[in-house]
Amino acid sequence: MMKYFMERIVDMKKKLLCIALIVFMVIPFIYACQPKKDGNESANSQISTDDELLGLPHRNFGGKKISILTVNEKRGNIYYDREFASNEITGEAINDAVYERTQILSEKYGIEIEVKYTDSPSNDYKNQILAGDDTHQIIADGIVDLAKLGIANLLWDLNKVPNLNFENSWWDQSAIRDLSTAGYNFYLAGDIIVSDNNATWVCFFNKKLLEDYGLEHPYQMVKDGTWTIDELYSMAKVVSVANQGLTEITYENGTFGFLTQTYDAIASMASFNQKMITKNDNDYPLLNIQNENTFNKFGKIFEVMNDKTTSLIAERLKSPWDPIVYDWTLSTFAAGRGLFQYGSLSYVQKIINANVSFEYGVLPLPKYDVNQDEYYSTCTVYRAHFIGIPKTVPEKDLDMIGYFLEVMGYYGQKQLIPAYYETTIKSQKMNDQQDDDMLDIIFANRVFDLAAVYDFDSALYMYSNIVGSGVNTLASTVDSRSDSIQARIDATIEDFASIDQ
Repeated sequence: MMKYFMERIVDMKKKLLCIALIVFMVIPFIYACQPKKDGNESANSQISTDDELLGLPHRNFGGKKISILTVNEKRGNIYYDREFASNEITGEAINDAVYERTQILSEKYGIEIEVKYTDSPSNDYKNQILAGDDTHQIIADGIVDLAKLGIANLLWDLNKVPNLNFENSWWDQSAIRDLSTAGYNFYLAGDIIVSDNNATWVCFFNKKLLEDYGLEHPYQMVKDGTWTIDELYSMAKVVSVANQGLTEITYENGTFGFLTQTYDAIASMASFNQKMITKNDNDYPLLNIQNENTFNKFGKIFEVMNDKTTSLIAERLKSPWDPIVYDWTLSTFAAGRGLFQYGSLSYVQKIINANVSFEYGVLPLPKYDVNQDEYYSTCTVYRAHFIGIPKTVPEKDLDMIGYFLEVMGYYGQKQLIPAYYETTIKSQKMNDQQDDDMLDIIFANRVFDLAAVYDFDSALYMYSNIVGSGVNTLASTVDSRSDSIQARIDATIEDFASIDQ
């Protein structure tokens, strides 16, 4: 029996060897007969894949020009000259990602981009209307400025633009939801540019101070849902004991648990998800300030910011006020004498320039308490640039512009945003995968308050003004100003009701 099996095995081996020889002889012949794919076919395959993800049929516009009117460097956007288009490779991640997108727009879709930079795009656009000029197809400016154009019916309602799909992941869903009014969306943000990300408020922290004082790591708190304003405050108090024995505590010699500015009161109310203006079922603004939640949440951030043994408010460093105070508090953080500091992500470049000696990280602003469902963030509405379509653009051109915006958004998500993460996270002294995770959380739940967009009697700045005064008068201030704020809201509702698009 054993011999039988051995003979079967030998016989099987011979058959397998014959089969293997046949396979090795035939396969090269088969491949030789296959048509070879050239570079164009490979490129066409990539175009097809991109079009599938875009959800639009591939089109080539034969060299059509899109002119964009946007802000210059005076608005503090360090990427102003390279976030829409770039004409050369420089080795800088964001520029090169935009350059690649610019080339794709030109070569694959036949669209050429022209960008004009100015101090005030919205004012320039209004002057162009008077002159009968329809040069620009896209305008990019701060939300406050674009809001004035929208309410004056000088921008197209983006809901009416063909090919533009708000449901695509490269558009900021929170901005679409929070900033619509009466069903109109006159401006849009998303992965098409990065200035809105750079204007987003975050919490920077000094990792070395955290370790020196044996404090719990806030990364894990964020993941556990326990990163709250009370946790920040208790940790800040621990670090501030270093000031004991100093006869005078200044930004030049003190160590502070919390470096702050009065705008942080506004950002904190957003992070507590306590909007001053909500909306009714008809998408019109509602005043939402005379309630216990508002008073309690504001009272908490007021307490933390006004604890002079723990916190340093920038605006109190110089009277009369001077913008240099923000550089002073940032210099305290850069010197390693601040545990937490709120600020926009644009601070990263300033921290890099300061050549800090310690590692630092970034966090979402804390929750009000552990019962809050999510972490929320916001951005300064003056430096967060949104895009709109001027009403001077003929309706027949909206089809191409909508297509252009979708392509720009898609490739922004694919190329520009990864470059932004690389530039921000892989910066000097901040190179941690957990910071990458934190940015995902920060951008995922960004919220906007209409009180920051429309001038409802400067209502939102009650928060910052009261914090700066050092006396919590919110309840009495609301009582005295609610009628005037409501009057401005009513006027805005009437303005929107008169728009017909």
